[in-house]
Amino acid sequence: MGVTVIYTNSLGKSVEFSEASGIRLTTLDGISKNEITLSESSVSNQIGTTVSGASIEPKDITLEGRFKYNADTRKKLLAVILPGVSATLRYINTRAGVDVYWKVEPKTTPIITLNETWQKFQIVLRAPFPYARRAKETKVTFQRLRSLFKFPRSFSNTEPWKISEKILSPLVTVDYNGSINTGFLLTMKAEARVKNPKILNVFTQEHISFGQVADLEMNIGDVLEISTFANEQYCHLIRNGEVENIFWMTDYDSEFFQIQPGENVLKYTAEENPGSLDALLRFEEVLAGV
Repeated sequence: MGVTVIYTNSLGKSVEFSEASGIRLTTLDGISKNEITLSESSVSNQIGTTVSGASIEPKDITLEGRFKYNADTRKKLLAVILPGVSATLRYINTRAGVDVYWKVEPKTTPIITLNETWQKFQIVLRAPFPYARRAKETKVTFQRLRSLFKFPRSFSNTEPWKISEKILSPLVTVDYNGSINTGFLLTMKAEARVKNPKILNVFTQEHISFGQVADLEMNIGDVLEISTFANEQYCHLIRNGEVENIFWMTDYDSEFFQIQPGENVLKYTAEENPGSLDALLRFEEVLAGV
């Protein structure tokens, strides 16, 4: 098929389907299909229906293929694709420039024939989030370093000098090239005492903030993690290595918003010492189909 598919379970074990590995795919079905369920209504004398909404359903991905019989290969398939153990399915097509993945759950363990020469297999996987995500992560920082050093340079033993200095950029523009909205992981590390941090989408005015329900006071070294990925939304405070769920502390009008295709302007601040937050935003492009 000219592609490589890598299945990696949550225990860290993986199996590769490719010509090089000897486990060859003959059919890879479902990667481009997305099923849409429409909410429709009609009244008497109406022609057709009125669509009031649409939901994208989870989907199944089916892998079929074969391998030249080898006891170790058979054991590997059965040892990696385990019932109840989640995994990622990575699809690489170098000719098309595609490298994406889905988070999946096995619906069946491998169904393998007992032929003595070539053994065929079938695996059915469930993707609760049906869209593909690019395997490459994008990182956006709210700080930058300004160089203060260049040659030629004269050095002083009495006057202090710096190689560089950190410049705070609380307002950043994120250009997102995906076709579907994507969540993000925002990490904020406190370099001094910080009170009630906030992240804001300037265009939509959606925000995630603290202070209405309870004050969030961060000490030196504390890390705030906010995830807005679909089915993976959380808000954690990491202090001295301990992870605390502080979802309940977010303001009533907070929205765990996502990044939209095109230009997004994001801003972060805090009631006290916003300049003492080291903030990093991470996300992956989401594609409707590949």
